[in-house]
Amino acid sequence: MKMARLFLIGLLFLAACSADGIDGTTYGFEQDQHDKREWVLPNSYQITMDGSFEMVSKYESGTSAEHMYFWHEPSVSEYPFELETTQEDLEKHVPTLEVKPINKYAYNLMYASDPDYFTDDFTDEEVQEIRDDIKQTGEEESGEQVEAIKDRLIERDETDPSVYTNEEYDIEPFTYMIKSEGDQDVNRYQFVGEAEEDYLIAALSVPGTENEELVENMFASLQTITYNEDEFEDNPVLDEPTHLSYEPLENLKGSYPRAGYSFEIPEAATFRHSFPVYHPYRYTFGTLYEEDIEKEHFTLRSSELVIRVEKEENARNREKEMRNKSLDDFVAFQHDHARSITYLHDDDDFNTGVFTTAIRVEFDGYEEYWFLKEVDGHVYEITFDIAFEALEYDELLDSYLNVVRSFELTGVEE
Repeated sequence: MKMARLFLIGLLFLAACSADGIDGTTYGFEQDQHDKREWVLPNSYQITMDGSFEMVSKYESGTSAEHMYFWHEPSVSEYPFELETTQEDLEKHVPTLEVKPINKYAYNLMYASDPDYFTDDFTDEEVQEIRDDIKQTGEEESGEQVEAIKDRLIERDETDPSVYTNEEYDIEPFTYMIKSEGDQDVNRYQFVGEAEEDYLIAALSVPGTENEELVENMFASLQTITYNEDEFEDNPVLDEPTHLSYEPLENLKGSYPRAGYSFEIPEAATFRHSFPVYHPYRYTFGTLYEEDIEKEHFTLRSSELVIRVEKEENARNREKEMRNKSLDDFVAFQHDHARSITYLHDDDDFNTGVFTTAIRVEFDGYEEYWFLKEVDGHVYEITFDIAFEALEYDELLDSYLNVVRSFELTGVEE
């Protein structure tokens, strides 16, 4: 215990000395300054990571936009990913760093004791009063709330963690550090602190025997977090790609497809989720309609777009089967049957991109599209649906068809 404490003190001292000299990449999160909910949204910040770490995109990790998750790239290249790999599994073998800030006013809304905050019957004046009340609570009780966050983290920890404060060690901008050792000698450090308008929550995981230089660099990187725009670096790396792709790496085990693809992100839709958590080969986007569309037996509330590749034996649809389906085979809801089928691949004026089967099916009040291509033992598929009466119909259709036409195959032999 004494040696571990001396080791920790040395790391904190070294991290404090080297935090200003990180040789790596600066990543940033930028808040939408034009959003009317700006006051409860996470604020812009930056962090500079040691060069041996890379950020895992929110499209891959499933985290929120303002959360940043980094893993040690040399370790990741050797880790055998399975479809079922979880964050807990990964962190037993790979050093990781996670940053999870939360806006103070959003925190107070989340833990508000007054249920009336969540009703919709407010005048503009009442909304302003609520905002003022929440902001005042955040300003007056921030110290107690940092304590509460720290206590919740300790309660969730199944080990007997040690707690260190910024009065004992130089762990700014954090107030507390919670150190615990879980299964298979995975050391975990959790940090809690605050900036002017956000609570800072972060975590490091270090498996096996601690590598002093690696942990030193992780501490130092974590201490570069800044909300001060005067300290921001120009052109940080933002998690805002225009293209997404799946690449079948050698260390992907199990049922991962062995053929890749890429596509342009649909501008008119919102990312919902991907599968699996790491190295996803299925992406789902969607849009809530501005107005619900009522039908006799159901309500249409949103549109969905799914992009995927599967090994033939795992594919849910095949080209030959889709081309031979009758109207009665297309049943989306219990009382909803197809009205017509259009084979777009037979239309020379319709651009289906790389897809060799393209089918549009009209239902009561909406349409669904299937685009498929089979090659090299794999099936590529894009599907989407749109309600005819949706105010966003034209914008969504153009955006979805752009995904289809921008789709490219990689790593296959035709």
